[in-house]
Amino acid sequence: MRSVNDIAEGLRRGERLTREDALKMWREAPLWLLGELATERKRKASGEEVYYNRNIHLEPSNICLFNCEFCSFRRREGDPDAWSMTIEQVEARAREMQGSGITEVHIVGGVHPRHDLNTYCAMVRAVKPALPEVAVKAYTAVEILYMTRREGVSIVEGLRRLKEAGMEAIPGGGAEIFDEELRAKICPEKCSSEEWLAVHRAAHNMGINTNCTMLYGHVESLEQRVDHLDRLRTLQDVAPGFDAFIPLKYRSRNNRMSAVGECSVEEDLRMIAMSRLYLDNIPHIKAYWVAYGKPTTEMALAFGADDIDGTIDDSTKIYSMAGADARPSMTAEELCELVRSAGFVPVERDTHYNAVVRSVEPQPKPVAVAQPKPTPVVQPKPVEVAQPKTAPAAQPKPAPAPATEQKSSDEKNESKPNMSVERKTTKRSAAEPRVASAAKSVKERGTQAKQQARGFYERHPLTSHLILIGVAVIILVIALHIGLKWGTRHGNTIAVPSFLGEHVEDVKQRAEDMGLNIIIRDSVFDSDVAGGVVVDQLPRTSSLRTVTVKPGRKIYVTINAYNRRMVEVPYVAKQTLRQALNQLQRAGLVVDKLIYEPNLTSTDYVLRQVVDGRDITASTSATVPFGTGVTLYVSYRRDEQLTTVPRLVGMRLSQARSTIWDRGLNLTEVVYDESVEDFKSRRAAMVYRQSLHQSSGAHRGSGITLHMTVDERLVDSLMKLSDRDAKRYEKQRRQEEEALRLKYEEEAATAAESGEAEAKAEEESFF
Repeated sequence: MRSVNDIAEGLRRGERLTREDALKMWREAPLWLLGELATERKRKASGEEVYYNRNIHLEPSNICLFNCEFCSFRRREGDPDAWSMTIEQVEARAREMQGSGITEVHIVGGVHPRHDLNTYCAMVRAVKPALPEVAVKAYTAVEILYMTRREGVSIVEGLRRLKEAGMEAIPGGGAEIFDEELRAKICPEKCSSEEWLAVHRAAHNMGINTNCTMLYGHVESLEQRVDHLDRLRTLQDVAPGFDAFIPLKYRSRNNRMSAVGECSVEEDLRMIAMSRLYLDNIPHIKAYWVAYGKPTTEMALAFGADDIDGTIDDSTKIYSMAGADARPSMTAEELCELVRSAGFVPVERDTHYNAVVRSVEPQPKPVAVAQPKPTPVVQPKPVEVAQPKTAPAAQPKPAPAPATEQKSSDEKNESKPNMSVERKTTKRSAAEPRVASAAKSVKERGTQAKQQARGFYERHPLTSHLILIGVAVIILVIALHIGLKWGTRHGNTIAVPSFLGEHVEDVKQRAEDMGLNIIIRDSVFDSDVAGGVVVDQLPRTSSLRTVTVKPGRKIYVTINAYNRRMVEVPYVAKQTLRQALNQLQRAGLVVDKLIYEPNLTSTDYVLRQVVDGRDITASTSATVPFGTGVTLYVSYRRDEQLTTVPRLVGMRLSQARSTIWDRGLNLTEVVYDESVEDFKSRRAAMVYRQSLHQSSGAHRGSGITLHMTVDERLVDSLMKLSDRDAKRYEKQRRQEEEALRLKYEEEAATAAESGEAEAKAEEESFF
């Protein structure tokens, strides 16, 4: 298996990720590296642009036949908070949005037991007359499968009728996770993954573009995520039509999977980045701000996302009912500001990702092409050219006459131009001859130049047009350069300092003086650190390279809490280790120790948990201080007792600790070198050596010692060495795994033979 660095270099060359490489990157690649690689891919796809639109959602009903485990939106018919809109109400809602400037209506709801294909078509027809210029994106594959089956028609026929009604695109909902075993647990009544893909394949073949999604952050594995992405990528290869992929974060409130909890922001960012890297044939990755919240959405733009959805106008309840923003709504100005704060250029789009231009300013093309001739400003046949020798000293420019006199003079000049000159001459004083002569000379030269230009234009009209167009283009380019430089503050950057170890109030003042904004994103508790002290920041600083941002950029900090709050211990037994770790993290608890016990059927399944020497059961109510350690007893099959040691070199302590637990190992000791002198350097320190080698095999529950430093050059060097030696240790691990497998197969065979012999002996003794 290739190293992370090898895979990264392949990605930079444009290579496609394999499933194996994707898993390795997901598990082992530093978050910053994923962000860097994903941003490179994003820039190749859409440059510096990040898209948004002006849209509303229509959710005709939350009554649904299906009862998915993760759903907080679904209600049964007759429930007090259930709703179902009539066609008239749909039309009325559409009319309310007339003149609002929206470009899309998004229609998705529950699968209502009494809605058929005609009903769904009627909803679309109710919207289109009220909003004829607005695109209708309507119905998930789940809804489309239901309505076509109920009608007894094919998917193609159903799509044809919906298209005729006015549907232009299909959203990507209902995909969840494609793994059928997992679907059987979390959404057993919903369509299969192949059926979902079949709907989108048919739509693409009919010229109907769609989106695609994944519901992540619950009980799925990384392998299942990669499988999901791979199926989407494969479909896009053979039947292109996906406009955007939308990773949908699982929100845990008010559903039957609430105990699972929610994944971390870091996992959200990894999901966004890996989506961009794996789905190399889907042009857009959307960070749906309603699901993530505004701070995470902004960070997601630095990890490959190039779309944040739209204004919404408090028109969706799907995520609100699951614990997200209760009233999701953002103005176009707020969306633009969010994008600019992340360092990108906001672009309003329509449903099909065409830019929407709302400016009334004139376009540069008419200036350059429509009026190339200078003729309108040239006076007809000047007298001075016809009589160049006449009274040169008596021809200065006269003072302007009153309006009435000027009009009369102009009328006379048309019939008697020479008399006009003579009248003007008589009014000059004797003190003006030299000035008049100079003015006359200049005027004559100007007039001659104009005549020459006009003559050239008449002889060479095409060349003249091209010259004028070229000049206009040059002026336009210069104006755009100046405008963009001013608007985006190009070249105006601020070097981000390290705020670690400083009190947050001092940090806020210092950042304000520098032109930066400080946002507190989280708090932790460390008894050795004073309350309010910054313990982490994003973006992080580096001694190897200067991290710069534009003025006004938000810097996200984590501070140490003033008081160690009490938290409730969640019950995490009877679930996978990954799920347990996620819940403990969300509760503010850590792993004290992982103790593995042999099991005949499963590996990495939590058998029981102990806190402060006390067993925690499903009925136990325990409250402990934030940061308390929990001992987990975990199962393993004897033929799966080895786990792969991850690459920890280059990680900070918090990330390394989580990775160690996730691999079924224990952190036994942390050793800091002489470069780590104080709290600030301790927080910035990274692993430069690990006691168990990367890619080697270790028994589950084994301990690992980490050596930390702030010397980034040392870390960089040892990271490369670790990757270089990983292949050798991986080969050794595979040999050990094979030896164990053969050993236990032999033991199992011996046990079976012994059992047969004992049974035969008992039989013989009986007779």
